[in-house]
Amino acid sequence: MAALEPELLTLAKRAPIGRLHQRDDSRPDIVAKVFERLHARDRAAIKKLVEMDPPPVLRAWLSVVVRRAAIDYMRAAPEYERASPAWVSLATLTSRVPGAKNSLVEKRELVAGTIREMVERAIAETAAKGDAAYTQLAQEWNIPRLHVRRLATRGTELIAVLAGILEGYTQTELGERLQLSRREVELNVRSLEELLRARFAVS
Repeated sequence: MAALEPELLTLAKRAPIGRLHQRDDSRPDIVAKVFERLHARDRAAIKKLVEMDPPPVLRAWLSVVVRRAAIDYMRAAPEYERASPAWVSLATLTSRVPGAKNSLVEKRELVAGTIREMVERAIAETAAKGDAAYTQLAQEWNIPRLHVRRLATRGTELIAVLAGILEGYTQTELGERLQLSRREVELNVRSLEELLRARFAVS
């Protein structure tokens, strides 16, 4: 744990927790949650890691664990309001929504950062392991396998659509900018919202 702590503190520094970064104890608290995860259920996460063949890049694996711990930390903070699972609707994250909460920026950063990281990981793992990566990542992220396949095959398009939505473009405007049909934009938005609901579901 002592050897691992400096690396975890570095990863925690980049975790998307918004204003909570201003707290001196945020990074240590996130690291503490990481250690809780690693020791939970008789070190189940560590056992699963060492059984992976081929093994993942340790830093990439730790980054996922840190991000999940950071999400838990942010959810538990009084500053973070999560009225209902509907907050992952992309419509609630755009600047055109009246009465947006102060946590809007943090939520946008969390969503955009999570999707980018998942796309990068899905593409890399699929290139290395083929279709087997779909099942592995689905289990790791606790989401349906279909979402992993979409991330691996349509990830760049999903990121572009998400960026446009967060910037406040309408679906029609976004279709023109990305040279996609209105139907294609709608399907991408639906895929993103289904993925986010699955990814941020409370277990």
